[in-house]
Amino acid sequence: MITSEQVRAARALLRIEQDDLARRAHISAATIRRLEAFNGVQRVSPGTVKEVQRALEEAGAEFIDDGVRRRPARDRARADELFADIMAIARHGAARPVINPGFSEADLYGDDGLPS
Repeated sequence: MITSEQVRAARALLRIEQDDLARRAHISAATIRRLEAFNGVQRVSPGTVKEVQRALEEAGAEFIDDGVRRRPARDRARADELFADIMAIARHGAARPVINPGFSEADLYGDDGLPS
């Protein structure tokens, strides 16, 4: 079973407010506050703790021994979409020198080799 500290850490990691987590877990915000308090897991029913854990895992948290981490993205279509966006930005950046060639040596130095 997860701990109060893990719930707080997962919520902070995912940047989820208590009210939002309460909506996702279908419980009250007061229950989330009680759960996150010192020894809060023992003051809330096991079913409620499981619902909170489920909501946090669906949001991307992965509970590990004595901690929590962000679960790697499994949505391959989303990853492919992000890769395509990054490649479009890279292509645009690579084309910039062609669009704006910048300065050449002739622009910077006069015939005598000194700065213009």
